[in-house]
Order: sequence, then structure tokens, then C-alpha cells
Amino acid sequence: MDSPRPVAEAATITGSTNHSPPAMKVLVADDDAGSLLVAKAAVEKSGHECIIASDGDMAWQLYQDHHPEVVVTDLMMPGLNGFDLCRAIRAAESGSYAYVVLLTSHGAREDVLEGMRAGADDYVTKPLDPFILHTRLLAARRVTTLHGALAEALTETRGSNERLAEFTGRVSHDLRNPLTSILGYVELGSMEAETDPDSASQYLEIVGHSARRMLSMVEELLTFASIGGSFVRSRLSLADLVKDVSDDLSLGLREAGALVECQDFDFDADESQMRVALQNLIQNAVAYRRAGVPPVIQIQGQSSGADVVIQVADNGKGIGAGDRRRVVEPLVRLHREGDPPGSGLGLATCARITAAHGGHLEISPSPSGGTTVSLHLGVAVPGS
Repeated sequence: MDSPRPVAEAATITGSTNHSPPAMKVLVADDDAGSLLVAKAAVEKSGHECIIASDGDMAWQLYQDHHPEVVVTDLMMPGLNGFDLCRAIRAAESGSYAYVVLLTSHGAREDVLEGMRAGADDYVTKPLDPFILHTRLLAARRVTTLHGALAEALTETRGSNERLAEFTGRVSHDLRNPLTSILGYVELGSMEAETDPDSASQYLEIVGHSARRMLSMVEELLTFASIGGSFVRSRLSLADLVKDVSDDLSLGLREAGALVECQDFDFDADESQMRVALQNLIQNAVAYRRAGVPPVIQIQGQSSGADVVIQVADNGKGIGAGDRRRVVEPLVRLHREGDPPGSGLGLATCARITAAHGGHLEISPSPSGGTTVSLHLGVAVPGS
């Protein structure tokens, strides 16, 4: 089959990329014009952007407007003095952190102590030595970078906790329904066991069906949680993998009248994880087929630079552009008319598998109007 062309509005799930931090923005506040020029020249020679203020009130306004990473401030200025400016900065901070350097007179120890109590990080004495200021900016870079990393980690932790709470709520909801059914029918069966054995037998069948639903969901949750653990990359044949998975799913494929087509392609990946991914995608293509239309599932692999892409395209219902990001979240289901019940873990598991391979998952329309899921696999395992 021809290679599917790139389609607009594809949803791609990727990781973040780290970049070198940009030059810092430095605010210098001093009512002495000569000192201000010396400090500005020293800051810019160190490779940073400099904003200047000739009094404390202007400095406070510029801080609010520009949120500089570093503030170098004189202590005695019209308007806010250096101590009050430092206190105002500390009171206003939320996620970011400003490194505050005081400009003090030589030997003014009490001023230094008061400034540190107000929240300053460091100090330099007047007349300003550009070399000394340069060293303070190096220290400021380290401190502000660490604060930024901590803030990002805290934000990510909060987001992870929120996602975990949401995930737990979905699991609890999805397991509560069959468990409630089991308990209810067990109670009915025990009440009617002697008077109406036939009804009790029917109740047991319902209990068994609900229990199997719970077991299936628990197994899928365990599979989802285990992705990215043990990882063994080996040379694989796509055609052989698809044949094995199709044999395992043969009963459901025959009942649906499904046709699975595969172009062979050799690539390196973890065999067990790729088997899980292909099984989920083929099962989805059968489960979400269009009424009265036998599923046609086309599978191929191709190189993409140094990486490889495994594509599974079907002629089913498709996934709307607005839903393509949602459906890779754990336990998210679309609840469209005619859709079968499911755990909402299939595509989420596939996304985790591609991430474990150093890649990403992409969802786009297929040429037949169904869905194409592209598994982008990196050539190396992250952290290996």
C-alpha cells in the first residue's frame, strides 16, 4: 500500500525539550547617575540585559512590568529605599524568584544585616567594581536557575497529583459499577436460591460477567502501569508481529469480517511492548468500525530520519480533531452512539509505549475516513 500522506490537524503527543537559559534581565536602581552608568556597563558586558531606575518608586514599577531575574539596588534613594524595595519584591513573588544585590557603603555592616533581613541575597560595596558585580551575577545565575527548576518541578508535581487524583476517580467509578452489580445480584441470588433456582442461576451468570469485566480492567491497568519498566530492544519483523497478534485475535476478526494487511518492515524495538501496542490498535479498529462496513486494517512501517514510524490505518468511525488529544489520556472514552464499552486504556497504553521508546504517538485521519495511528519510535531508549 502507498505510504499515507501527512494530514493536517494531526494530534501529536511529545515530550519537552531542554534549552540553555537565556540572558538574565537585570534591574539596577541608583539615584547616582555615575554609579548607574558603571553598573549598566558591567551588566551588559557580562552578557545580560540591563534596565535602569533612578529612584525606588521607578524601580518598583519596572520590577512589576518586567519581572527581572536580578535586582541591584542602592539603599538610600528617593521614593522607596533599598530595604523597602527588597521587602516589596519578596512580598510580590509567587512562582519566580528575583536575586537581590544591595549596593552598600564600605563598612556599613548594620545596613548589610538589615538588608539581609529584608530578603536580600548578596551585597557589593561602593564604589562598584565591575569584576565583583560580574561574580555576583554568576552566583545569581545559579540561584535563579535552581529556583526556576524547583518551580517547574513543583508545578509538574502538582499536575501529576491532579492527574493521579483524576485517574483514581475514573478507576474507582469504572470498578464501582460492576462491583455494585456483583453485590446486588449475589444478594438476590442468596434470597431466591431455594425458592427459584433458575433465577439464582441467571444471577450467577450476571455476576460472572461483571467479575470478568473487573478482571479485564485490572489486567489492562497492570499492563498500562508496567510500560516503561523492563525494556529489551531487538530486531523485529513487522509482518511476523502482526501475524502473531492476528492469530491471537482471530475469533474477533472473523466475527467482524476484518481484513488485516501488512507490509513487512524490519525495525528495532521491545517485542512484548510492540505486541501490546499492535493488539490494542487492531482491537480498536474492530471495536470502532462503522456499522455494516467490514474493517480493513492496513499496517506498515517506514524510516523517518534516524527513527522509525509504525502506522496502523483503518476505515472505521475515525476520531474528530477535537478529541485526538483526549483519547490518549487514561480512562477517557468518547461515548459515541454505537460504541462498545471499553476501559479507555488502549491508546493511553500505546502512547506510553512510544514514550518508552523515546518517541511519540500521532493520531490523524486515514485516507478512507477512519483513523491512522502513527507510532514514532526513537532509535535509543531514554536513559540508556
